[in-house]
Amino acid sequence: MNLYVYGMNHRSAPLIVREQVMIAHEHLALALQSILNEEGIFEAVIVSTCNRCELYAIADDGGRLSQWMAKQHHQGGGVYESYTYVYSGVEAIAHLLRVAIGLDAQVMGEPQILGQVKSAFSTALEVGAAGPELNRLFQHVFSSAKTIRQDTGLGTYAISGGYLSWLMMQDCIPKENAASVLLVGAGEMMASLVPYLKEASHWDFTLINRTTDRAQALLPTANIQPMLALFDQLKVCDIAVFATESYHPLVTRETLLPILSQRSKPLYCLDLALPRNVEASLGECAGIHLFNLDDIQLRVDENQEKRKKAAVVAETLIRIYSQRYQKRLDNVEFDHLIKAYRRKIHALREAELEKALQKLKEGADAASVLQAFSHALANKVMHQPSSALNEARYEKNTDWLAPIKMVLGVE
Repeated sequence: MNLYVYGMNHRSAPLIVREQVMIAHEHLALALQSILNEEGIFEAVIVSTCNRCELYAIADDGGRLSQWMAKQHHQGGGVYESYTYVYSGVEAIAHLLRVAIGLDAQVMGEPQILGQVKSAFSTALEVGAAGPELNRLFQHVFSSAKTIRQDTGLGTYAISGGYLSWLMMQDCIPKENAASVLLVGAGEMMASLVPYLKEASHWDFTLINRTTDRAQALLPTANIQPMLALFDQLKVCDIAVFATESYHPLVTRETLLPILSQRSKPLYCLDLALPRNVEASLGECAGIHLFNLDDIQLRVDENQEKRKKAAVVAETLIRIYSQRYQKRLDNVEFDHLIKAYRRKIHALREAELEKALQKLKEGADAASVLQAFSHALANKVMHQPSSALNEARYEKNTDWLAPIKMVLGVE
């Protein structure tokens, strides 16, 4: 068994592929149960966000994970191979650390991803998919990630996806100007954007969500509207931001083109959802400026060079922490061996002791019973080593002699 990570991210796969394999939070438990039904996979954690879908598993072969992915999405083997990566052992540990501290994020140093990894691990614990090995690994990673971010200052230079979205909105309409803004969705992505909207005192906000209570809690000052009001609001707003977990586009060419023809001003549309809420082909239409998650990747801020320098230091620390954990894993095999050997000897002792006690109850001579007990126990302890030595002698295998002498403590 070994630790494996199999997955794809925003660097290895385009948006159109990532949205095919994304596993929504409410489906994670079922997916974890499914992966544990695969032969040769013993523990698993799935990290699925808008920028990555990764499977972390204790398995006997990394190929098991790609086979599960293909079956999960009803695809033949090899469909996703050009978009995925596989790491094992210390490389897998290092990759998880990079993800946790934000080095593998769309925006380097992004702190949000650590919370997403913790949430994914928590779900795996709840359904029993994360066992003792992954439990130890993720606890080590959470502790190490906190230390690395503090020691390198990486978190100081981080810029969140929500902040980058806010910058893109200002590119459309400066915050000093009046604007009507439509927000659709009240989930995690929208929550990361809302704190920055307070800077736009001249903007009017309308928030549409399926659950009005959640919308009210997210942005109390907004005009809260039901989903049925979506297209009426699209007729009048300046900017529309979408971030729902709908599996089908909320806005299509068929529904939006008639609205665009009636508008006297362009519609700026920022689609932060995965799968996308706005049909991608609308970006080619007149009267709309459509941006999505891939466009955010193009935004680079003034702290880029500082983050790169911090990343160099972080990579050194990642190697140290990864190797430290791998050594612990290597030692675990010895721990298991020692414990197994002790259990075996104690089991032999208990069996012989039970026989001896029974004979004493039956009135047998105590000295004779102790003699028999000691002989039987010694013979059973010596049986396996003696058999192995005889086998080595018959095969003329002298390579065993030095280590066996050391283990047995004989010359």
